[in-house]
Amino acid sequence: MGAGLGFLTTIWLAHQLSPAENGVIGILISFSALFAQFANLGFTAVTIRFFPYFRNKEKGHHGFLFYAIIITMAGFILCWIVYAFMKPWLIESNMAKSKLFVDYIFYLMPLTLFTVFFNIFDSYLRAGFSSVIGSFTKDFLQRIFILIILTLYFFNLFSFPVFIFLYITVTCLPTLMLVAFIFRQKEWHVKPIRGFMSKELRKEMMSLAFYSLLSVGAGAIILYVDMIMVNQILGQEKTGVYRIAFQFGTIILIPARSIYRIISGIVAEHYKHNKIEEIYKLYIQSCNSQLAIGILLFIGIWMNIDNIMHLLPSAYAEGKNVILILSIGYLTEMATGINQVIISNSRHFRWEAYFVFITVAVTVGANYFLIPIYGISGSAMATAITVIFANCVRLFFLMKVYKMQPYTFNSLKLIGIGLLSYFSVFFIPAFSNFYIDIVIRSSIAGGLFLFLILKTEATPELNKKIRKNIKMYIK
Repeated sequence: MGAGLGFLTTIWLAHQLSPAENGVIGILISFSALFAQFANLGFTAVTIRFFPYFRNKEKGHHGFLFYAIIITMAGFILCWIVYAFMKPWLIESNMAKSKLFVDYIFYLMPLTLFTVFFNIFDSYLRAGFSSVIGSFTKDFLQRIFILIILTLYFFNLFSFPVFIFLYITVTCLPTLMLVAFIFRQKEWHVKPIRGFMSKELRKEMMSLAFYSLLSVGAGAIILYVDMIMVNQILGQEKTGVYRIAFQFGTIILIPARSIYRIISGIVAEHYKHNKIEEIYKLYIQSCNSQLAIGILLFIGIWMNIDNIMHLLPSAYAEGKNVILILSIGYLTEMATGINQVIISNSRHFRWEAYFVFITVAVTVGANYFLIPIYGISGSAMATAITVIFANCVRLFFLMKVYKMQPYTFNSLKLIGIGLLSYFSVFFIPAFSNFYIDIVIRSSIAGGLFLFLILKTEATPELNKKIRKNIKMYIK
């Protein structure tokens, strides 16, 4: 449902806002997310990895939430100081090409504050196995609110400055919802218990926080540098076109992000009890299931790319290649499963920081060289290269260190099924009504894909779930 709402929201944003207006929203979100990753001082990873050692509801989890809030607030204050020094440069460098960003730059720190606390409260809940609420508020409710304010804006009930204010407000709401949920679950424990943390545990937490700050901060650069560099090199209008195309390209990743949210706490718990075989089993299952879902979404985008472009205003036509290139990159990430989660929660977590630093150099360098040559398609190429490189490195690391090879004959089956499903509609002429064309192509290819994975047992876990849902529907 979140993916469907995201699709509608992206289409509606493209029609209601100009590329420049979409660009300013994209750059505000990117900068705030980048600042927020540094502002938590690595404590998000500490929460996922070490909360199992604090878990004790009767004792308020030994005041873990208190430490999370204090450290996060300290990190945000440091981030604000850095922003104060950067602000003159941000204004000067964007005055010519991104005037709207300069006009609304005052939203950057409030948005960062709510983003960083959403991340920390969400990780606290995920570590306690309440992973759904964060996704529900961010991927579902927030998008409903955005659709509502877009509809009101369509009827000219307020101006663009008011729209921006409401958009930022809606983006901040999930944080308040998480706080309310934590109170409702009676998990708001902010009284520290002295003497619980041993010197050794404190040292391990500080070490993880340090390396996580480096790896997560660098990872944030990888995630958001493309939008920022497109804005710096090409300006806010191209940033708006790239942002809309980026939203379509990342639809493939939605299932993976949901899996990562759920599975991080489980992997940390397995490491605590040294259940390496269980982690290996999860790795195989995640690669298999994510590859199946990724291929289905990929062929859905690939065979309907012209129809998708019909849904967008002509100003966004340049985004077609961006969608296709990003889809290829993110299909690779789906296919490599939970490799990052496994490494980040292992005793080799420092290696993740090293990998990410190398990847930062790859993504910045690729964007720097490719954007001037190929425009926004160059940035998409840089992102795809980065994603493929990073996941291949993690894949070979787990094979070398843990002897974890996650692919089976089912992986080849899925690739073959994907090709058959795609070519089943390849030679069908395009219908004049592109809505009918989307329905017919998607129904034929999607129906064949589901039939073949059920028939060949290519995805045992998904097959079990599909059959269970079919029986429930029939009843």
